[in-house]
Amino acid sequence: MKKHKRKTGKIVFLVFLALPVLLILFFTASCRYNPPEGYTKEHHTYGEILAFAKSLDPDAVVSENYTDTQIDAWNRRFREWDAVINGIECHVSSVGDMVWDSTGEFAKQYYVIDTDYDYLLLQKIVSEKQPDWEMKYTDIASRYNWNNFVIVQTSYTEKRKLSSDELETAWSQAFAVYQEYNAYPVRKKAKFSVAAPAEYGIEENCHIKITSDYMEDFSDQGKAKFFENYEKAWDLIDSGLPIKE
Repeated sequence: MKKHKRKTGKIVFLVFLALPVLLILFFTASCRYNPPEGYTKEHHTYGEILAFAKSLDPDAVVSENYTDTQIDAWNRRFREWDAVINGIECHVSSVGDMVWDSTGEFAKQYYVIDTDYDYLLLQKIVSEKQPDWEMKYTDIASRYNWNNFVIVQTSYTEKRKLSSDELETAWSQAFAVYQEYNAYPVRKKAKFSVAAPAEYGIEENCHIKITSDYMEDFSDQGKAKFFENYEKAWDLIDSGLPIKE
């Protein structure tokens, strides 16, 4: 009996030792990553960075020296090369982006080539055409926006409804910036914010908060849709729901 107990205890001990290994193998097998095309496990090379810049502007110039930056809670890394694209001093970078595994529980950092050319071009145009407007976000991550748009904060930030004439003026001003921006070979959409209410929460926690609406589709249909949505947004003020800051 004692010999049997010793044997059983040994088996339990071996299983206990093997458990961490089995767990690692299990998670390794279940955690599969499928990064988008162009994503790499390591930073991109200078040759790849230069080729990307040349695809935007055959006369682009890229410095061979780079600067490494690490930011935010995800420790996303940015390797930036100084560049000049279409006459705009900017950067071409190997940018860290988090890719989630097939389970949706774990993320790993991969790298994708991007440029802040669009951002800095739009910033330059805004400073010349609408000096009282500014880029809404100015941190390094916002210069490389993975959603492929860049946002301009207009001067229409008052928490009140604009008159029809004021809204028309805001649209015309944004359209002028948009036209000049899109005269260049750009990859990212420009969006222009104006203050507008929005509904938040559910059931008894439902409330109104004055946040932003965006002018982004400058077609005739896009304009009509934006004006319609703007009116509906401000109608929320009379809905009886509480307004919170």
